[in-house]
Amino acid sequence: MKTLYRFISLINLFSTQIKFITKIKKENPIKYLNVTLRHLRTFITVAEQGSFNGAAEKLSRTQPAITLAIKQLEEFIGLKLLERTTRQVSTTTEGQNFIPIAQRLVRDFDTAIYDLRATAERRSGHVSMAIVPSVASNVLPDIIKSFSKEFPGIHLHLDDDSSQGVQRRVERNEVDFGLGSQWKSNKLLNFKPLFADKLELICHVDHALAQKKGPVHITELDTTTFLDTSITKTLRIRESFGESKFDFPNITTLLAMLKANLGVSVLPSLAIPKSTTDLVSRPLIPTEIREIYLITRKGWTLSPAAEAMIETIVRETPSQVAKHGLTILNRPAVTS
Repeated sequence: MKTLYRFISLINLFSTQIKFITKIKKENPIKYLNVTLRHLRTFITVAEQGSFNGAAEKLSRTQPAITLAIKQLEEFIGLKLLERTTRQVSTTTEGQNFIPIAQRLVRDFDTAIYDLRATAERRSGHVSMAIVPSVASNVLPDIIKSFSKEFPGIHLHLDDDSSQGVQRRVERNEVDFGLGSQWKSNKLLNFKPLFADKLELICHVDHALAQKKGPVHITELDTTTFLDTSITKTLRIRESFGESKFDFPNITTLLAMLKANLGVSVLPSLAIPKSTTDLVSRPLIPTEIREIYLITRKGWTLSPAAEAMIETIVRETPSQVAKHGLTILNRPAVTS
């Protein structure tokens, strides 16, 4: 996007500079619009070579074509830029003053076109995405590693947030796309199913439910203190537990309360820490899952860089599903 803005600014600058330097006549105020980059390149090359023939050879054009281009340029602006003699070609005072301006316009234009082509060819660019923390910390590292090897010139910015926050960021155009659960239906967004992980009970090792060796039935949670967080509020089974007087904003706070044996909670398998000895997890009956979607805006054209990132995520998802014991989702995209 920055490259496109630069390109537009360059076109405006081109028009302004040409209008300024050429002293356009009042009776024909749009004459400067007929000056093209080919005219400027030709003028610069003739001035550098000091010869029409030399310029023709360098530009792979005929000498009459070079002569015509200079004649048109001078007629358009109403000033002589070059002095011709039988032996050489030199710039007039006005031509000498115009050379650095013409060079800068051509150079900036070429740079802008190069940058646009680099973006289109995925050699450069920027991707911004929002993602739920459990997916960001477990699934995404390998995907980003693969992406950075394939597209080393593309920059990536990642914001982790709750599923509600991810969806809002995508809707508000704060990020290119998001990865998270479907917080609620939204007519402005598309939800492409990617994978699912199982929900599990998580509690302190000394809690009564931790003493069970097998799965825990969901009805057994009715008699214990349930701890809510942003993840639990998006779960379909949440209504089964009744209201909770504890509501913690993020996983870090929730885990701290669980380690204090304040109560129990339910988390997707990706969100359950693997390296703690204070907490244990147990499967739930009946089995429930959390679904993760690729969230994009409807009718919005993604940048080539963002498309490349999405293609990498979709391509690498099966290997991450196998690695983390997840379930692949092959359903069509969900539209609200």
